[in-house]
Amino acid sequence: GGSGGGDDEAGDGAEEGFCQACIPQDAYGAAVVAMVRDVPRLTSKDKAVDRQLAIWNCLFAFIVLAVNLVLQSFMLAYIYLYVVGSDVRQVQKLYKEFRQSMYTSSGEFLQDKWVLYEDRQDLCQITLWNRPFYYSILTCWNLVMLIEIRNTEEFIRDILRVPLVEDPKDMVKKAGDQEHCVGLTWWTKVMVVGCTALPRLCTAIVLLWIGCEWLSATSQFEDLVMNTVAMNFIVEIDNLLFEGLLPRHQRKDVANISFLCKETEFEATSGELLKTRAVYRKSLLYLCCLGIFVVTYAEWIQDVVPPDIHTIRDMCQKLLTKDLQPSCVGQTLYLQGMPSSRECFPVSNETPGR
Repeated sequence: GGSGGGDDEAGDGAEEGFCQACIPQDAYGAAVVAMVRDVPRLTSKDKAVDRQLAIWNCLFAFIVLAVNLVLQSFMLAYIYLYVVGSDVRQVQKLYKEFRQSMYTSSGEFLQDKWVLYEDRQDLCQITLWNRPFYYSILTCWNLVMLIEIRNTEEFIRDILRVPLVEDPKDMVKKAGDQEHCVGLTWWTKVMVVGCTALPRLCTAIVLLWIGCEWLSATSQFEDLVMNTVAMNFIVEIDNLLFEGLLPRHQRKDVANISFLCKETEFEATSGELLKTRAVYRKSLLYLCCLGIFVVTYAEWIQDVVPPDIHTIRDMCQKLLTKDLQPSCVGQTLYLQGMPSSRECFPVSNETPGR
């Protein structure tokens, strides 16, 4: 998704006691601009107002928003039902067959049968046994979704801090080339939060959960990269629609309008040092929540395989770092005709070591 308002800062043109907050430049932001600026123009009696342009702005913004919500919902449902579920079942089946073949009824591991176990290479591709790597992947994905969740939380906070006005015509004021949303009606606040912020937040939370499940069920290390790219694509749908479908002037309008948010009592009475400390405390809170969620999910919530998968760690570590490493180092490719080259790549009438 597009960037959110971020931590509010007093900007140029902001009145005393107010701070500016940018509107996200994505499909959600275009819909917000249509709600706070173009919808009131539809009923305006001012002859200077171009109602036809307002109609087109609303039409394009709301269609793009609807398409975005449908696409994101469809992609989430499809991935969860037809991709994640299949991968989870495949990993569970693989681990179930391993336990049935390699353990006695009393739970004793048959070490001698491991070398002959046909699916040991596939089993060792499950990421869950490699805890450091699994935690790193989960952390990176949670960071991606944390950006979306944090931007949405800050956007909702900005909306709630915009003063209330009674007349929709008083919501937007022009200041040179810039426009400021100086107030919102109660109904407009409900529409903006309900139609843009909450769907975006729900999408981020659901995608966070599905992503963790999918990464946990990945049966090939190289698939982790592709799965992460595929999920991140869903997050970027609103940006793609914004850049690909909306006219240039409408995208420029979204960039040139901002909210004027009323400062809290703390912001109005505190110095810069206290404000900076508050921002760092908030970031620290997000960091703690991130760490707690990753550990909690990995150790107690994920339901792909049981926790005892760590018992294959040493065997898989040996298999992947020794038995499945390249048999020839890169330098042998440059030793044409030398003995080391013939040992790695013997011809039909040669035997290795000859």
